[in-house]
Amino acid sequence: MENRLRVTELDFDQIKTNLKTFLKQQSQFQDYDFEGAGLSVLVDLLAYNTHYNAYYLNMVANESFIDTALLRDSVVSHAKTLGYTPFSVTAPTAVVNITVDSGTTTPELATISRGFTLRSNLIDNTSYNFVVMDDITVTKSNTSFYFENVNIKEGQFATYNFTYSSSSNPKAVFELPNPNVDSSTISVSVRPSVSNTQTVIYSQATDILDVDSTSNVYFLQEGRNGKYQIYFGDGVIGKALTDGNYITVNYLITNGEASNYVDGFVATETVAGYSDVVVDTVSVAAGGSNRETVDNIKYSARAQYATQNRLVTIKDYESYIQRNYP
Repeated sequence: MENRLRVTELDFDQIKTNLKTFLKQQSQFQDYDFEGAGLSVLVDLLAYNTHYNAYYLNMVANESFIDTALLRDSVVSHAKTLGYTPFSVTAPTAVVNITVDSGTTTPELATISRGFTLRSNLIDNTSYNFVVMDDITVTKSNTSFYFENVNIKEGQFATYNFTYSSSSNPKAVFELPNPNVDSSTISVSVRPSVSNTQTVIYSQATDILDVDSTSNVYFLQEGRNGKYQIYFGDGVIGKALTDGNYITVNYLITNGEASNYVDGFVATETVAGYSDVVVDTVSVAAGGSNRETVDNIKYSARAQYATQNRLVTIKDYESYIQRNYP
C-alpha cells in the first residue's frame, strides 16, 4: 500500500476516508479506533478545511472564464473586456392621440411637457405609469388641441446629481442607484459648478474611433449588483472632467416587459389648465424587455466582438438586432 494521500477526490466523505486511510498506514495509528476517539474531530476539521478550499478554488477557476462563470458580476466583467455592455431593462412604448377640449375658439398654443403622466388600464390587476418622452406643442383647432401619434413609455423619470472630485473619485465613475434603469433613456449634462448654469450635453460614446480628447461623451457600463455606471474621458479618449463639475443624469425607471400589451390610458394631469383630456390608443404598449440574462451576455459578448461593429454576414446582423432590439 502506498503511503500517500489521494488528492483527486474532493468530496467531504472521500477526503475524510482518505485521511483515515493515510493515518492507518502510519505505525503510530495502525490499531487506532478513529470512530471512537477524539482524533476523529480533528480528522473532520481537516476534511472540512480541505473541502472548503477545494470548493473555493474550483469556483475561482470557474469565474475566471466567461464560458464557465456563473455569477453575473463575473460574466459582466469578462464581457467588458470584449467591449460589450449588457442591455438594460427596456420600457415598452405605446402610441396615443391626446385630444384636449378648451371650450373656446380663442387661438392659442398648448404644450404637453416631457414627463406628462398617464395611467394605464389594469393588466394582471396592476395599473402602470406611462410618460411622454418629449415636449410637444400644437395650435388649437376650433375648440380643441390635437396631439397626434405621441410616443409614451412605461415608467417614471428620475434625476440624479453628482459633483466631481478628483481626490475622492479619480476615475470619474458614477453609479446610478436604481437597477431598473432603461439605459436608452439616459441623458447626461455637465455644468462647470453647482452655481454656474452653463450646461453642456454629453452623448454616449459607442465607438472610440469617433472620440478625441475634446469630445463631450460619457461611457456606460454595468457595475456590481446590476446597477449601471457612467464614466467620463481621461483627456485622451473623451474630454476629462475638472474638479467641481456638476453632473446631472436623467433616466427612466421601468418595469420592463410586465407592462407589454397595455391598450388603454387616462391622463392624470391637466393640459394648459384644461381638464377635458381624452386619450385614444393608436398602438398598444410593446417592446418592453427585462435585463439581459447571464447566458445571453455570454453569447452576445462573443458575437459582438466577432462582428467588430460590421454588418456583413448573417451573424453580424443577428448580433446587431439582438443588441438594439432586445
